Amino acid sequence: GLETTSNRNYGSWVASSNWVRNALERPIIRDPGARMIYSTGNTHLLSAIITKIGGNTWKFADEVLAEPLGFDLPRWPKDPQGIYFGGNDMELTPRQMQAFGEMYLNSGRFNGKQVISESWVRESLVPRTRSPRDPTRLYGYCWWIRDLGGHRVYYAWGYGGQFIFVVPTLDLVVVTTSSTATGRDRRGHLSGIYDLLEEHIIRPISSATNQQLAD
Repeated sequence: GLETTSNRNYGSWVASSNWVRNALERPIIRDPGARMIYSTGNTHLLSAIITKIGGNTWKFADEVLAEPLGFDLPRWPKDPQGIYFGGNDMELTPRQMQAFGEMYLNSGRFNGKQVISESWVRESLVPRTRSPRDPTRLYGYCWWIRDLGGHRVYYAWGYGGQFIFVVPTLDLVVVTTSSTATGRDRRGHLSGIYDLLEEHIIRPISSATNQQLAD
């Protein structure tokens, strides 16, 4: 129920002298569990916890996640206390995003190796709440979920329109990258990406698959 550190509050949050304290000292504006409040500070708290118990979030992700997927992660920014940013700036290339999506599509496996546990993949894709902005958009553990073209789609959503879409029923991973520039002409950008995915990728593949099964 804490007030968000994202959207209109993001600038003041990252300009604060202590990101963890700032996130935890925000006022409670909803009953806990009553309504989704998206907040980048939430995942930064996870990075702070890893750091507190003696870890290094960037190094952990680089060794345990990126290395098995075949690439290196550039270092992320840190907060004023030296905690690696737990919310943004992973800066993956499209091929790296594709590898991550394929790992998730294959229940946490990549090139025959179990990178993350199958149980975590399964649990993270279970809808836990619903977006207050769009009731058709659900949310799991850092994965957005919605139906497009008659198929359940799971997607990681980066700033400005960077997406990793995973469609298990079609054995499909789609990656999009976009300019991070903002402005009035960007208001329809998200729906445009959804339409592109649904009408020009999911529906044609689904139709072709159904035709093959019929034959």
